[in-house]
Amino acid sequence: MPLRILDLPILFRPGTSIVYPPFKKGRYLEEYIYEYMLQHASSIESDCVYIPIFWTHLQNHPGFKRMKESLTLLLQKEIQKMPKQTKYFTIVQHDDGPMLPLPKDTLLFGACTGTIPIPLIYEDTTHYLMNRPRTQDKEWLASFIGTLTHPVREHMKQCLENKPSIYWMTKPREEWTNRIAPSAADVFVEATLQSKFCLAPRGYGRSSFRFFEAMLLDTVPVYFWDDQEWLPYKEFIDYSTIAISIQEKDIPKTYDILTSISEETYQSMVENIRKVRHHFTLEGVGEYIRKTIELH
Repeated sequence: MPLRILDLPILFRPGTSIVYPPFKKGRYLEEYIYEYMLQHASSIESDCVYIPIFWTHLQNHPGFKRMKESLTLLLQKEIQKMPKQTKYFTIVQHDDGPMLPLPKDTLLFGACTGTIPIPLIYEDTTHYLMNRPRTQDKEWLASFIGTLTHPVREHMKQCLENKPSIYWMTKPREEWTNRIAPSAADVFVEATLQSKFCLAPRGYGRSSFRFFEAMLLDTVPVYFWDDQEWLPYKEFIDYSTIAISIQEKDIPKTYDILTSISEETYQSMVENIRKVRHHFTLEGVGEYIRKTIELH
C-alpha cells in the first residue's frame, strides 16, 4: 500500500534559529526527509507508517521539558488510532535519539543512534565545500579543528599532539558552542584542504559532521569511535576503500596507520570517495530510506 504518514500537528515540527554546522544553507536532515516523504508518499509502497517529528528542533527547544507530557499524550492518541500491528519508522538526527515513547520495534533511521545508521549531514544549496579549489600539494598529514567534547577526542589528541605534520586548533569541552565564527570555519576548510587526512572523532554523539564534510573536500576522513562504529551503508560500502576507522583501543596506532598508507592507495581512496559521494547527500539518504522501508 502507499506510504502512510501519522497525522501529527505542526507542534511536533518546530523551526529553529540555530545554524550549525556553519556551512548549512538550507534544510536539516529531518526537515528534508519530511518533505521527501510528503512528495513521494503516493509512489512509495510500504506497510510502514512514517512518524513525522523534527526530533532535533523539538528536543532542543527551550520549552521541550515543559511540553513533554502533553506531546507524549498527543503522540499516543494518534498511534492508538492505528491497528495494533502497525509498523512505524522515523528519522532522528539528535544525538540522544527520540525522547518521546514510541511503539516497540519502531524503525529508527538515526545519524547518531537508532536501528539503522544514516549520514550526519545537512543541506547546503551553495555547495560551498564541494566548490572550494583543491590543491595537490598537501602541507599536513592530518588536521583537527574542533572542541574536545568527548573522551575519545581527548585520547586522540593525547596520542597525536606531539607527532609531526598534524595541525591542531582545539578548545576544551566547556567552550563548545553552536555558534561558529566565520574565521574558525575558514580555518577548518583551509586546514582540511591542506591535509591528506581529516581527524573525525565522535563527539557527544556517535557520529561526526566533519567525517562527511571531509569527503566533500576530497580529504580522507579518519573516524574514531568507542562503543559502536556508527557508519551508514556498511552493507554495500567498504569503508576501508574511502576512510580510516579506528576503535578507541587502537588510537595509539593512528600515526603509524596513516604514515603507512602509500600515495597510490591514498589517491585511490580519494577517487573512491568521489564514486560514492551521492550516497552521502540528502537525496541519497532519501533514496536509501525509501528502498529500506519498501523492503521492510
